[in-house]
Amino acid sequence: MRMTGAGLGALGFVLCWGGGLALASQEDAPRGYRIAQELLVGDGTVLEVLEDRRITAQLHAQSWGSGLDEETFDESTDSEHQPQLQARVRLVSDVGEVLAEQALGYPLAKVEKAPLSGLPYPAFFLTVDQTAPMGTYSGPATQILAPTRSRLEPLVYRDEDGKQRPLTMAQTGKAAWQVLSSTQAGSTDSIAQVSSAPASEGDDFVTTYRIYRWVDGQWTTASRQQPGYWDAESEFPEPAAFP
Repeated sequence: MRMTGAGLGALGFVLCWGGGLALASQEDAPRGYRIAQELLVGDGTVLEVLEDRRITAQLHAQSWGSGLDEETFDESTDSEHQPQLQARVRLVSDVGEVLAEQALGYPLAKVEKAPLSGLPYPAFFLTVDQTAPMGTYSGPATQILAPTRSRLEPLVYRDEDGKQRPLTMAQTGKAAWQVLSSTQAGSTDSIAQVSSAPASEGDDFVTTYRIYRWVDGQWTTASRQQPGYWDAESEFPEPAAFP
């Protein structure tokens, strides 16, 4: 079993280079942004995370998982006159052409190579910090990107009703996820998500155990619920707890 959800918050900015790719210049960033992170995709393209130029690597690390507002910026900046910019992710060719770009809705984001064995394409975890100033039901949300086949659209899964939905994993005070290594040769790793929420009636809680599996060329899900409470201070459930 490999934990990825909890570990994402501890990651800093990592610039990855290889294959003769030239280091990008901050001059290539859009106005008001800086290139905060770059990762090679494997087909000559590069995934870039853009953040407000006033968000330094240190400020990013300090603010991750606790929320970031304009008052966080250093008083010496001109943040009072310039609204905070939301993070963006973009796919750039080996000659610097922007092939696709998406706004992420929040100021902090990061990307990493997804440690998912068995997929037929390179996959990446894009995590956007959606943490609110108060409460335990918000936090970093992670999607799976497969730039070589779907550009920057997040991968979807088929739910129990057969509907296609974006595959998003939450890391909050009452939710967590892990990559579960496959025990069968040639099989794809799965993703387990546990979450707890108030029951529809009364003061009790219900915990949902959900698992995402790669089956016949697409992500599917199965889940079960049981009475009880789970939070981030609890141990992550054993694999046998998931359907």
